[in-house]
Amino acid sequence: MAYEGTKRAVILHGTNGNPGKHWFPWLKQKLESEGYEVWVPLLPENSTPNKDVYGDFLFGSDWDFTNNLIVGHSSGAVEILNLLMDERCPKVRTAVLVGAWKGGAPNEHDYETFKNLFPKDGFKFELIKSKSEKIVFLHGDNDPYCPLEQAEYLAKELDAPITVVPGGRHFSGDCTEIPELWDILKEDV
Repeated sequence: MAYEGTKRAVILHGTNGNPGKHWFPWLKQKLESEGYEVWVPLLPENSTPNKDVYGDFLFGSDWDFTNNLIVGHSSGAVEILNLLMDERCPKVRTAVLVGAWKGGAPNEHDYETFKNLFPKDGFKFELIKSKSEKIVFLHGDNDPYCPLEQAEYLAKELDAPITVVPGGRHFSGDCTEIPELWDILKEDV
């Protein structure tokens, strides 16, 4: 798919994250070298991700999401699903969900942290599919926080491919590049 018009991308970090962590600066640089305008916002109150707070912040910005590439990590990946269900969201080009999970808390003790991230009535998969030309998942085979089975469930419901990276864990900590992510993106950039 060749891009027409301005190439724009958004990268959404995960819980307790920021634009300078992990592989986000690497991906931003790679996309900019391909002519993208890239926005990597600091999500507000990200120690307790909240779909309403995130949605109001993102759609309250002056960023135009039309035909964007959107990449999200962990709770940022879940937020992509929320954005695509939001009436304010135009159709995007590609959504890439890295380390996503389907609902609740990855661990029982995290319930309070994530209770406002997921929609109360669940994801509306047909609506999500209608808002993105392409949806792709990337997940570590040994993610200690977000079970692979949950990402596989989401991918199945969204008719989306999933790339499973052996030893990928949660793509956090000292993970500063994800070559498999670039392999997924380079066919569309």
